[in-house]
Amino acid sequence: MEIKHDIHTHTTLSRCCYDPRATVGNYVRRAAEFGHKILGLSNHLWDEKVPGASGWYKNQMISYGLQQMDCVPADTCGVKVLCGTETEYYAMRDTLGMLAETAKQFDYVLVPHTHTHMRNFVMPDNDDTVAIKNIFTERISTALPELSADQVKKMVNALSYGEMDAMAANGTFRAPTVDMVDYCAKFMVNSFNSLMANSEFEKIARTVQTSVAHPFHPCGFSRDMQKKIIDAVPDDELRACFERAKALNVAIEINTGAFRFPENDYADEPFIRVMKIAKNVGCRFTFGTDTHSLAGMDNIRKGDDISRIVCITESDLADILK
Repeated sequence: MEIKHDIHTHTTLSRCCYDPRATVGNYVRRAAEFGHKILGLSNHLWDEKVPGASGWYKNQMISYGLQQMDCVPADTCGVKVLCGTETEYYAMRDTLGMLAETAKQFDYVLVPHTHTHMRNFVMPDNDDTVAIKNIFTERISTALPELSADQVKKMVNALSYGEMDAMAANGTFRAPTVDMVDYCAKFMVNSFNSLMANSEFEKIARTVQTSVAHPFHPCGFSRDMQKKIIDAVPDDELRACFERAKALNVAIEINTGAFRFPENDYADEPFIRVMKIAKNVGCRFTFGTDTHSLAGMDNIRKGDDISRIVCITESDLADILK
């Protein structure tokens, strides 16, 4: 099937978008060149009525996000432009970043459950990471006693999680105690299930078309580490998760940017297994590139091959795309 929509896009209104060409107008024109019927705009947003926004989300409120529709050109070249959003699931506190009453202002809502790069917000630090932070805190405080506790904390947090994970894995300071693959795999299952049980999420799913953004994609890890984590999630647990989504009429996103093993017709791609299970359960699907740049829109063509391999047809798409 040729994919003729992309409803996971980030324009310059998202703080993580650094491409000055990633404007609504350019996206619309590129979508028309692809022959898309539908383009969805889904910038990151946090509802100001919901407490608990991280510092990164605080300037990306609803009124800010709705500005995207003011940027849609008068001539959309036949492309239907939808006003969507990608909010956040604050898994550590079971908090959804949007209220159902607010969701009514959008054509659809994307909700991720695996922004695992947002440690201590989405996914809690594991024991190894905490231990490494404590070691650095102690050493910096001893070496530079003139620094305040807040300054020391900022220095410690300047280390990337990739660096800390590597130090934990190779036992730089102590023998590792956490199996990171197992830790992340279990977190993803738990976060999916807790999202499906979240009362506000259930309300949103009844209010507007809702899709789980890049399900079971552990963000922030290397390609090989991501494969290990995804492979560690058992089939039966994936099946149970997708059955809960189907019961709520929640769609599953096929995020073409998350498919990182296109070689040999995706023979080693872990997401093929994941999406085949969702298909067999009877879930509906949405496709999106998760692009943060104009060039990234080209990734939608991966969707043609993925839909063929997973056996997804037009009838398997979410109603909003038909």
